[in-house]
Amino acid sequence: MAHATGIGSMVDDKYQIIAPIGQGGMSRVWLARDERLQKLWAIKEIRPNERGVRGALLRQALIDEADFLKRLDHPAIPRVVDIVDTGKTTFVVMDYVEGRSLAEMLRAQRHPFGERQVISWGLQLCDVLSYLHNRKPPVVYRDMKPANVMLREDGTVRLVDFGIAVEVGLHNRRLPRRMGTPGYAPPEQLAGGGDAQATCDMDVYALGATLYSLVTGHVPRRVKGRGREDRTAFEMRPIRSWNPGLSEGLERVLLRATHPDPAERYGSVEEMRFDLEHHEWLTDAWRSAQRHKVTVFRRWLVASALFCCVGVVGMLTGFTLRQASYEELVRSAALAPRSATDEGVSPAERLYQRAIAVGTGRVEPFLRLLSVYEEDYRLSDEEDQRMRELLSRSEIDEGDPRYAEFCYAMGVCYLSYFRIDYGGGSVGNSALASIEAARPWFARAVEVCEAHEGDVRLPSTDLQAARSYEVIAGFYGRMTRAGIEGRPATLEHKELWDALFTSVESEASATGEDRSVEGVRARLCQVAAEVVGSPSLLAGFARAGVAEEEVRALLDLTRACVGDLGPFLQSAEHRRVYGPMATQIESCLDVAERNIDNAYHNPVALMGGEGVGQS
Repeated sequence: MAHATGIGSMVDDKYQIIAPIGQGGMSRVWLARDERLQKLWAIKEIRPNERGVRGALLRQALIDEADFLKRLDHPAIPRVVDIVDTGKTTFVVMDYVEGRSLAEMLRAQRHPFGERQVISWGLQLCDVLSYLHNRKPPVVYRDMKPANVMLREDGTVRLVDFGIAVEVGLHNRRLPRRMGTPGYAPPEQLAGGGDAQATCDMDVYALGATLYSLVTGHVPRRVKGRGREDRTAFEMRPIRSWNPGLSEGLERVLLRATHPDPAERYGSVEEMRFDLEHHEWLTDAWRSAQRHKVTVFRRWLVASALFCCVGVVGMLTGFTLRQASYEELVRSAALAPRSATDEGVSPAERLYQRAIAVGTGRVEPFLRLLSVYEEDYRLSDEEDQRMRELLSRSEIDEGDPRYAEFCYAMGVCYLSYFRIDYGGGSVGNSALASIEAARPWFARAVEVCEAHEGDVRLPSTDLQAARSYEVIAGFYGRMTRAGIEGRPATLEHKELWDALFTSVESEASATGEDRSVEGVRARLCQVAAEVVGSPSLLAGFARAGVAEEEVRALLDLTRACVGDLGPFLQSAEHRRVYGPMATQIESCLDVAERNIDNAYHNPVALMGGEGVGQS
């Protein structure tokens, strides 16, 4: 094995280094490909700066740390799958987390994240910290901060860099004892120089500081004492002093979580999670209203009891049970108005949200809520966020026979209606970018069906569509990865072609109930039109061996599908949403003939390589 690690070098004769990902004090992180499994991994290369006995102890501590991480099993924590120790350098092979850190995103956008989004991330982080804190012995993460939280394309977060995580009662045996990150670590952790006894409320403080930073855009600043000497305390101004539009309840949660005195913080991350999820209950106005309701109720109950205690209590109990029952909520929601009120949420949606809360993981209210969102032929960013929040805090039953149907319906909703009217319908490859939001849901639908083979979970046509849409949506990611790995994207172009042609051909030949909803067909036509009108994609198809006759057949099928959709796309009801899309489709089809000719008959294009499909 070469001592110098760099792009193209091999680790353990198995992992080829592809690109650098990040660098820290003693470590560098590389993107690597497993030559045997053809899978991408992240490899952390650690070279202790110490020599002699201390260097040996430090290297052993790092190996012990990696072994410790191998015992963790949580979807928000990357797995450690291999450890390679050369005697001078230690390589830790772990899951490659595709995404961006919240710190990187915060710097790039130069403004804070929305409160709802931050709360959603906070609830997910509470869940992973709860997993760590409830292990035997408990694990304290000690380095929660935006830079260590990765956001994936499906909206979920991953916690990375467990370099200073410790098992309570055992951490004195592990090195190095880094203090944590100033501004996010609690005062007692910094004052202890890394030797302070690790406690779970340290993570509570750091999580509060992390959410504070995300929702205000400000990192907690070090307080200067007299003489300008540094102190371990950090200024945590109430969040509404930065932005008066933030809620009082969230401010109370963060003030308590980041209290300098550990005794005044939340006693557990579960307690913090409850308040974070119900932060609207923590306002003075809400509490006053609840006290008033209790007072009125007590007076009413006493007065009623004078007449007929047993009858009134029985009636009240029956009324309460009836109001709270799942079936009654679902029935009421089905009859409720679907138009949004001044608050931006329709009465039907609110009732379905309540049904989800009492429905013990049932899939049905989620499916019905999707139908509410699709009422106006678009899925807004606000509706997308509310659905994500519901999913993050609801234990949906994945064993429900209709779970695959829900995953497919979510994919269809994102595919057909998410940001449908952004940028004038869609421009360039934005249709493929929008379909990317649907990809995880189609992939999940396929996964569930394959895991229950023989137990029909989706109609065969929907299952085939889900497989095709997943391939189409993931095309650009796979093509980019091929570039990183230094190989031609021929296979990726062939997979895209097969999936797209199959889907369009299926829609063109389908009739009646076998057809997909108009929104799905319109989006599919848009993707197909962009493909046959794209010189670069056509050149890729030619190099992949797709014949010219096949491309022209796809063009004809797309035109036929667009013709069938004409009344829908141009109707007064849909023109405002789908009119710009129809214009773009027409524009792409107008240039398709010329671009196909160039791709298959231009002498320069034909010299591009072997495998060009000839007519």
